[in-house]
Amino acid sequence: MHQSRTVSVLRALRLSMSKVGNDLFELPLAVLGATQEIVDNEGCAAVFKEDHLMVLLDGPGGARGAAMVDAAFVGGLIQQQTMGSVQPFKADGPARIMTTTDASLIEPFINILLERAAPLPETEDERRLMTGFKFGAKAQDIRLLMLALEDKEYQILRLTLDLAQGTRQGELLFCLPVPKPPPKIDPPDSEDDEDAADEGSKTLCENVLSLKANLIVSLTQLQLPIRAAGALQVGQVLELGRVSFSDAQIRTLEGRILGHGVLGQREGMRALRVKPRAKQRDVPSRRSSDAGILKAEGAQDSQFDDFYSVQDLAALPGPAMNAAPMPAADMDFASAPMPDLSDLPGFEDDAEDLISQYTTG
Repeated sequence: MHQSRTVSVLRALRLSMSKVGNDLFELPLAVLGATQEIVDNEGCAAVFKEDHLMVLLDGPGGARGAAMVDAAFVGGLIQQQTMGSVQPFKADGPARIMTTTDASLIEPFINILLERAAPLPETEDERRLMTGFKFGAKAQDIRLLMLALEDKEYQILRLTLDLAQGTRQGELLFCLPVPKPPPKIDPPDSEDDEDAADEGSKTLCENVLSLKANLIVSLTQLQLPIRAAGALQVGQVLELGRVSFSDAQIRTLEGRILGHGVLGQREGMRALRVKPRAKQRDVPSRRSSDAGILKAEGAQDSQFDDFYSVQDLAALPGPAMNAAPMPAADMDFASAPMPDLSDLPGFEDDAEDLISQYTTG
């Protein structure tokens, strides 16, 4: 039975190595051996060697890692790029000092290798290990390199490489910080989700109409001279004149009248039933001078009922609310029983219209 092999970090690097070598340098590259271990910050210093090329790696969120390659690998890449072939490595010669030019030559190799290998591992923690790291700068020595590595633990990935089908071997090492576990996010309360969904689904009109509006209900107004207002005393009785529970005024805090209503009580609480606003005429008034033109076009006599002259408009009747006289106030309003509004139909019919008028006025 065939058993699928899981892709680890080392296997991801092994699979990507040959493709990167062929695509960048037309150089056959293969991984002969690979090891992986976790060391603490102090232990990292022991894995680096002064005669190798050491570079800093910049990672996501300010994280820092490192990479190291030996002289055999660096020399093989230089030979492939300059001469088109790799020569066998001579280990008996003097050690060559690594330069910034050497670091620039391996920069594209390291960047593309990490970029291609990072998404291949199957576990999220192993994918996060290499994701986002790229070439930073050449490290001058181990002491300066260790000053840049500040994490507590590091993954050491050590690869033994074959160049040009056995022509020479080299070593590549990655020192990457162990990824910290992602922060736990508590699931939001289901009630909060429903409230947030309701708030998000409301339209602008619904949000405006849900705002609070402070209104004043008054039965009448009393005008006094400043001298008389200044002379008011505790217990003094003022004559209010004609007032009526059925014609209470609804005002804004600034005193503007929004409408009228019936003041009473409902379920033991004071209440106000808003009166419907008077509708405008469905047919607009027309000038008397237009009657001749329409009659010539075949209009009937009954269609001239809504024609008024300028003089007639002044005599048109006003709203019935203003025409009806208010009953005299012959009762003590402090103890007078208020009408029960519980059974009146359409108690809330015009509330939305009233608030809309208040918010847009």
